Amino acid sequence: MVRPRSTRCETAAHSAMADLLRRVRSALFTPGTEAARLRKAVASGADVCIFDLEDSVPAARIGEAREIVREALDELAGRARIWLRVHPASSREMEEDLNAVPLTTLEAVVLPKASHRDDVQTCRRAMKQARTTAELPIVPIIESAAGVLGCAGIAEVTGVACLALGRFDLAADLGIDPDGASAALTMARASVVLASTAGRIDPPLDSPWLKIADLDGLRAAAEQARADGFGGMLVIHPSHLATVNQVFSPTADELVWARGIVASSAEAESGGRGAYTRDGQMVDEAIVKRARAILRDAQT
Repeated sequence: MVRPRSTRCETAAHSAMADLLRRVRSALFTPGTEAARLRKAVASGADVCIFDLEDSVPAARIGEAREIVREALDELAGRARIWLRVHPASSREMEEDLNAVPLTTLEAVVLPKASHRDDVQTCRRAMKQARTTAELPIVPIIESAAGVLGCAGIAEVTGVACLALGRFDLAADLGIDPDGASAALTMARASVVLASTAGRIDPPLDSPWLKIADLDGLRAAAEQARADGFGGMLVIHPSHLATVNQVFSPTADELVWARGIVASSAEAESGGRGAYTRDGQMVDEAIVKRARAILRDAQT
């Protein structure tokens, strides 16, 4: 008789894999064809460097990019947190990507165009069967209507560290303006955030800002993303890193508030009180939970 799998064990394994990664504010994409830029990326100030074998690499240069990335990993491993974006699970190129590089030099694998939990499972199997066997955390990018509708299931798969939103591919799939006020895009953003929380993984990464010189627009987009519940952003240019890192870090005022809430909640608890009033505002467990999260973010 086949025993049913333990939900508790699956949840524990999922949490353990997700906890392998520190929270990420900025994740900088660098084309795998650009050896000099890969070297610069590790000193750029990005929380994570994503060496890219997918969208930024012309089809005719995929083999060349794999070799360049392999050599860069041999040289740069340990100097930064490095993720690798491979091809989608639906492509035979994904297995070749994973076979081409030493997986043990990576922190995570970025899986584009994830539309179903099976895509993540396919990627996990490919890592186990690669020349350098590894079970790395996976960061699926949600880039299609199917991905949005399936993101809750994707977030629950063991090994998923966080989700990312690919707004531009999603907009192309929907046939709409990626910068327009679309209810579908709003719903997609909310779905990715809610799925992340329900799946008990880190907050998702928002889409990159494409207007390189428009730093005011970048700041506004990052502030909106943080307000929407995203934990950071994908980044395509090093000049965006300082702004993104600042926006997704707790402010001085937030830290003062959070420390005050945590301290006063400890006093209230020792006095046998639950909810209480501080500075004219009621403080309950939900407020204390938010304060603790702010302090935790400041330490990552």
